[in-house]
Formats: sequence, C-alpha cells, structure tokens
Amino acid sequence: MESVKEQGLAKSIGVSNFLPQHLEAILQTAKVKPAINQIEFHAYLQRKDLIACHKKHGIATAAYSPLAPVTKAAPGPIDGYVEALAKKYAVNPGEILLRWCVDQDVVAITTSGKEQRLSDYLRAMTFKLTPREIKELNELGEKKNFRGFWTHKLGDGDWR
Repeated sequence: MESVKEQGLAKSIGVSNFLPQHLEAILQTAKVKPAINQIEFHAYLQRKDLIACHKKHGIATAAYSPLAPVTKAAPGPIDGYVEALAKKYAVNPGEILLRWCVDQDVVAITTSGKEQRLSDYLRAMTFKLTPREIKELNELGEKKNFRGFWTHKLGDGDWR
C-alpha cells in the first residue's frame, strides 16, 4: 500500500480492525502511518484502550455499527437515556448515537436502504451533546458488552 501511495494512486492508507498491538507493530516498520482505523465502536463496545492508541499516534477512528445499541443490542441500559436525549433534541435515537460518536472525534459510518433514514441521519450534525451527556452515555454503555462482528475470532471477554 505504501507503493500505491508513492505512485499517487492513493491519498492515504487506512486499516480495519487493528488492535493496539497490531498498530504498534506496523508503526515500527511503516514508512506511512495509517491515517485511519475502522473498528466496531458503539456505546456497548467503547474500545477505550484502542481509542487512546489512535490518539497517541494521530490515527483517526472510524466506527462501523455505531447504531448497534438500538438495532442489534436492545434492550439495554442506555435505552431510556437515549430516548430522553432524542426527545430533548427532537431527533431519533440513532441520531443520538451518531452524534455521540462525532462528539468523541470518531467518524460514524452507517448505511440504510431507505433514503429518508439517511436524510434523517444528517440531523445528527445539527446539535451537539454536552460533555455530561456523553459521560452519562459512556457510563451506562459500560454496563453492557455487545460485539456484533468478529465474535468467531475474538473471545467472549475481549471488549477492547
């Protein structure tokens, strides 16, 4: 990939699902530091050690499955709080979870087959959660662990 970038065929290099030990290993020999690491990230899988590693090395974080707490892992401890925030900001719970990512400097990636839903997700850029709201969501989210992907490769206790 470094050769591809050197040839001008790519502007940057990104990785996916790298853990801190993977990033540390690649950074020992890489000429080009990964610009971004795309990981499963949501309120029930906060990856604090990995996020800290990203920040330490100036690597951006992209979140896939940021809506898992309301689409795949419900019910859970954040439900009532997310509903209250959705009412406060006049948005839907998914938009609260997208904003929660953005307010923590994480690029939220989501998809939908419904144009209206994608349009609605843009509302997540029209408000900002308070630091207290982010802290409360983080604390509530820590009460449940959920991993939607790579469960066959990672152990039950691996929530990093």
